[in-house]
Amino acid sequence: MKLRILAISIAIFMLIAAGCSNSSNEGAKDKDGGNANGDTQTIKVAVQPWVGNGPFWIAEEKGIDEKHGIKIETVPFEQDSDMNAAFASDKVDVANLATHTTIRMKSNQDLDMKAIIFMDESHDADAILATKDIQSVKDFKGQKVAFEEGATSELLLQQALSEEGMTLDDVETVFMPAPQAGLSMISSDVKTAVTYAPYIKEVLDKKKDEGVHLLYTGNNSPGLISDIVVGKTKFFEDNPEAKESLRAVWDEALQYWRDHEEEGNEIVAKGSGITADELPSILSGLKFYNSEEQSEKVSSGELRKAAENIQKLMLEGGSMKNEINLDEIFDME
Repeated sequence: MKLRILAISIAIFMLIAAGCSNSSNEGAKDKDGGNANGDTQTIKVAVQPWVGNGPFWIAEEKGIDEKHGIKIETVPFEQDSDMNAAFASDKVDVANLATHTTIRMKSNQDLDMKAIIFMDESHDADAILATKDIQSVKDFKGQKVAFEEGATSELLLQQALSEEGMTLDDVETVFMPAPQAGLSMISSDVKTAVTYAPYIKEVLDKKKDEGVHLLYTGNNSPGLISDIVVGKTKFFEDNPEAKESLRAVWDEALQYWRDHEEEGNEIVAKGSGITADELPSILSGLKFYNSEEQSEKVSSGELRKAAENIQKLMLEGGSMKNEINLDEIFDME
């Protein structure tokens, strides 16, 4: 009986020792950033059907993420509000947000977060369209203007108006999603609308003969419309390698797209819900940034200047409660 008890005791001791040994190795990182047993960290990335997210879709498709010790899981959302809520409540780890959205969330919700990648900047991919009888922003006064409230469209409109000493109070606002804003131009319900690609081309193709034209675009205010990768500060503190891994994945996937344009376009078109034929016209209005290009934008002060302007517009428009310290959210050098 005593021998049996002794044998059981020894067996239990050996099991505990083995468990402790495994625990001591759990989470150990290999040279590529994964676990010693080959596991990789899954990072949930909130995205919308927008081509600016292209490099992350390519990374998923081609396994570029796992080369850098992480597994990217893109989580799709249709509406800004749903994606923002998921990020704020930690349903996702990081989110690909518009720069102005990030600044507003910091002000209104006091989220402790860091922007780590400057993804892209809109040039002609966001625009204000107008009928032939409206030839300047001053002509907007008293007119119906269709745009999506709280989105990049509103920011672009605010910028255009502010340059003429005007505000949203000078126009008759018609709130609707950006795709519907474009359709409202096609149906002649409004004379002015703010939308983005590919809806810009759709409106111009159908209404150009009637004099509908581009009146103001992101090119008129560089850096105003841009996208960034944002994560909670605590997430990066708990996962110290995630920041550099995400940057490395972004850079390699973006370069893969540049080197394999046709294949990359197919992947990105699928992710954004359009055809590959529609993509070139959208991409012509966008500029993507890798880490080196991003660093130049930061060191030159361009990013800071654009962020200050964005904050000013939102404070004036009332969509932000309080001014924030912009240095607290940008971590891109």
